[in-house]
Amino acid sequence: MLDMKNRYNVEPSVLVPGEGELAEKCRENGIEVIVSKSYLWTYERRLKVRIKGFVKVLLNKIYYERKILNLLKNKHFDIVHTNSSVIETGSIIAQKLNVPHVWHIREYGIDDYNLYYLPPKSYVKKQYSKAAQIITISNSVYSTYVYGYGIIPEESTRIIYNGLKVPEDYTKTYAQDGRVNFCIVGLLFSGKNQLTAIKACAKLKAFTDKFMLHIIGNDKGEYPDMLKDYVHSHGLDDFVKFWGFRYDVNEILKTMDVGLMLSRREAFGRVTVEYMLNYMPVIGVNSGATPEIVDDGVTGYVCPLNDEEYIAAVMRKFIDNPELLSEMGNKGRERAVKNFSLERNTDEIYSLYQEILSR
Repeated sequence: MLDMKNRYNVEPSVLVPGEGELAEKCRENGIEVIVSKSYLWTYERRLKVRIKGFVKVLLNKIYYERKILNLLKNKHFDIVHTNSSVIETGSIIAQKLNVPHVWHIREYGIDDYNLYYLPPKSYVKKQYSKAAQIITISNSVYSTYVYGYGIIPEESTRIIYNGLKVPEDYTKTYAQDGRVNFCIVGLLFSGKNQLTAIKACAKLKAFTDKFMLHIIGNDKGEYPDMLKDYVHSHGLDDFVKFWGFRYDVNEILKTMDVGLMLSRREAFGRVTVEYMLNYMPVIGVNSGATPEIVDDGVTGYVCPLNDEEYIAAVMRKFIDNPELLSEMGNKGRERAVKNFSLERNTDEIYSLYQEILSR
């Protein structure tokens, strides 16, 4: 929003269901914030949660949508842009205000979180069909919604990859002791497959001691405790470091050599691009959008999902051939800047707005 506001003189207004960090950041940067409660149209499959969710969806229909429309009645908008797949409020607003609606789908939703659409699938599909344009953040998400779920129309859906701010150039720091620093960033839970990375280290240790795996992410809870127990029981304490939650991830990545993205299913993979922007080759898996971002054999390697032996072999390749670190890292940086920059993302979305308004 800020890039669009600064470079294209767009004046965004943001509707949020409550106060929080997003609202604060918007106000700090001169973006209008409209606060009004609304609820999702997807909930967990557990019966109690679904019952509560059904009540909330009814509240949306009989109260909250009317309240929001009343707040907006004296405002003029050219386009309504919904930035998630799990709420229909933007679709309702756009229809009532008779303006085009862009629906930006950023997650798998049902598959990722075991969610359940409370309205009938036919109703969900109908709401999606009313959008002037649907955006998905990867071909993987596109294929899932168009062909898998069958709830969004192919003809009005296009792929626009997420964009990240490109950090200023800097000199990459490589370890001087011959050790290769592998890094995996993200919330510690089973879907991110940190355990697979640790198991790969257990296999790699049989051949070399010239490596360290750095795990960055909140390390409190049952799953992180299990990971730590596995590390200790397999003699990996000198090879695996848990950093916990960090605000300075980009500073840490400046000292890392190779990034790991082993998630079961990433809708896009912001961390994957962050690795590449930090001149890091990426070891990814053939799942979700990761193969769309990592150019196999050029900017890193794409491995079979959950195959720790294959991943260990690729890790060893970087240890045995350290020249690959800078070679693939530089190509990864070039690819990320060209295809996944904030400016490119902004340009494509603004161009889409102009296209919609000229129809």
